[in-house]
Formats: sequence, structure tokens, C-alpha cells
Amino acid sequence: MIDLMRALVSRTFYLPIALLVAISIGIATYNRNASSPIAENDAAHVPTAPGGDSVAGQVPVATNPSAPTLVGRKVCGECHAENYQRHSQHGHAQTFHDVADTDLVAKFAGKQFDAGEGYGTYQYQSDSAGKLFVTLESQFGDEPFPLPYALGSGQHAQTMLTLVPGLDGQTEGIEHRVSCYADDRIALTPGHSKKKPRSTFEFFGDASRGQPLQRCIYCHTTRGAVVGETVQDLIANVNCEKCHGAGSEHVRLARINGKPPPYSIGEESWDTESELQLCGDCHRLPRSVTEKEIREYPDLLVRFQPIGLLRSRCYLESNRELKCTTCHNPHLTIQELDRTDHVRDCLRCHESGKEAHVACPVEPKTGCIECHMPAIETDQGLSFHDHWIRVRED
Repeated sequence: MIDLMRALVSRTFYLPIALLVAISIGIATYNRNASSPIAENDAAHVPTAPGGDSVAGQVPVATNPSAPTLVGRKVCGECHAENYQRHSQHGHAQTFHDVADTDLVAKFAGKQFDAGEGYGTYQYQSDSAGKLFVTLESQFGDEPFPLPYALGSGQHAQTMLTLVPGLDGQTEGIEHRVSCYADDRIALTPGHSKKKPRSTFEFFGDASRGQPLQRCIYCHTTRGAVVGETVQDLIANVNCEKCHGAGSEHVRLARINGKPPPYSIGEESWDTESELQLCGDCHRLPRSVTEKEIREYPDLLVRFQPIGLLRSRCYLESNRELKCTTCHNPHLTIQELDRTDHVRDCLRCHESGKEAHVACPVEPKTGCIECHMPAIETDQGLSFHDHWIRVRED
């Protein structure tokens, strides 16, 4: 580790000694912690409200309706077994991981990867505790850089994340320059092909801090906050209560009479706009991008489905009632659906022979997706269906 500190000091990107000591302490802490389990829906992460009773085998449930608490997806599964099982196969249930608990260690350890001009060659190794590290000999010799967290379900890709202290004491999140894709291919992380290191840490990946970093954790977890070089108060993955809200009051009412009021975010005013705001909070809304991007609509925007959907005639001419769940079951992974299921969704509003419907004049019963919502390749072979549903000019 001392060698790494010397190497960092000698770099053009000079770092103060205090920071180098902080880095050393942070990596040493990572090495000391032989296990850092991530709670999927751990009862230990659920605060018990005053007066809440702890029943064997059950999560304590708040008795104060004004302050509902998280109960965990297993409690939701007591009554909603089908959705619980479906969700477990969904990408949302696999969005945040401790790398040591994944197969990424086996996929990377012992391998090397040419990170490109100006970077050098990464070499990956693991230790006896199953933790993954990367070295960059051309810059830092054989000193290891930890890769503790992984973001992404793996249905598209998984990218590793390291938290380090920044120059001014703020935490920096280093999104590793290399990702593992669904076909077990190891390649550059999307968006990194044209990047160059702006700081010493960025020899290992792209840095973010402050709100962008917190948002990264927010969208990949049910709960969690970056504090120092760790994610605290963590409930990993996008579970039931990420979308439906804290469920303790709903559970309390269900256990009283077995027929609780309908529950959707806990609000009676839940409507189409509420759903679009909810999904768009992480899948992006027009406010998340520039006016130039909205105007030019580059291929990259197909990753952010609500942006395209909101400008499509299907949405505008449905009296703005078209929403994500019109076509998607949020508990059911897209891989379980056949293309004909999606075409059936289209035909609900575009069936020929119905005066109120506008049927496709080219092919009224098939080919809807390929023609009006084609898969667009964005980067590193990743493809996403364009949700700006339209008659395409290209």
C-alpha cells in the first residue's frame, strides 16, 4: 500500500498526503472486513416503531399510521406470493450486490484487460475472503484497487463501483472502466470508450460525487446512502417498497381484518401521472436530459424509456392515460413474455374494424414492435427498444 501512495504522489495529478492516508485506511478497512453482507430485505434494517410488537418469525409492524416503516419483501410475500415469486426473477430484484457474493470474482480473477490508450492493462485478482481487486502495473505497480460493489442485474451488464475519499473530503464513486455483459463478455463499460482519466482515481474508471453518486445508489437500492467509503442503512435491490412505499400500515390493517384498503404508494390519489413520475424517477424523465437531447433525440435516449413514451402520439392521444403498466407488468421480467404478448397490447388500441381505433395500414396485426418500437443498439452491443412509438422516418 505504501508503494501505491508513493506512486500516487509522483503522478501529475498530485494528491495531498492526508488524502493518501485516507485512501490507505479505506482500503485497509475493506481488507479487514472479511464479509460485508448486503440486506435484501433484512428485518435488522427495519426500524421498530414505538409500541411495535415483535412476533416470532415476523417483522415488527408500526402501529402509528403517520409513520409507516419498511417491512421487507418477505413480509409482502406472505400475502402476495405470486408477485413475490415473479419479482425474484425480475431485474429489479438484482440491481445491487456485494461483489464477493456474485460470480464476478470467478469471471474476473486471474484475467487481464487492455483498458485502452492512456490507461494500460488491468489485472484482476481475488483474496482468500473472495474479494476482488484490480491492479494497473503501468501506473501503480502491483498495488491493488478494491472493487467491492456491483450495480446492474446482469440481464444487460454489471458494473463495479468503488467508494474513495475525494480531494476535498467528499466521497467519490469510481464506476469501473470494465463491465461484465450478459453473455459473460468482459468489455468497456458503456459510455467509457471516449473517456480519459481526469484524476488519479479515474485510471480505474469514471468518477462521480455528491447528488449524482447518491442518485446512483438510490436507483439501485430500496434504501441506502453513501457515507464515507460505505453504503449505510442499506437494503439492496429495487424491492416492493421502493415502488409501493413503506408497508407497515398496510400490513397492520391486513392482519386486523384480512381485507385492507387497496394499496398503491399508500395514496388514494394514485393516477397515471403518479406512475410516470415514479418510474421516471430512475428510468428518467425529460427533466433529466438537456433540451438539445430532447430536440435531437440521439440513440442514447432509448435507454430512458419514459422520455420517448411521453412524446409519442400513443401517449398524447390517449388523453395522456397511457402509462408504463399499460403494457408492462412491473412484477414480471420482460424475458418471460413472448413478442405476441406485446403485439396484443398494441392491438388493444389499434384493432382493425373498430371505428375508434387507428389500425396500421401496412400490417394491422403483426410487426408492431419491429416497425414502431425497434431495438436500437447504443454502446458495447447493448440494445433497447425505442419507446417513442411512431412511424419512423429512417
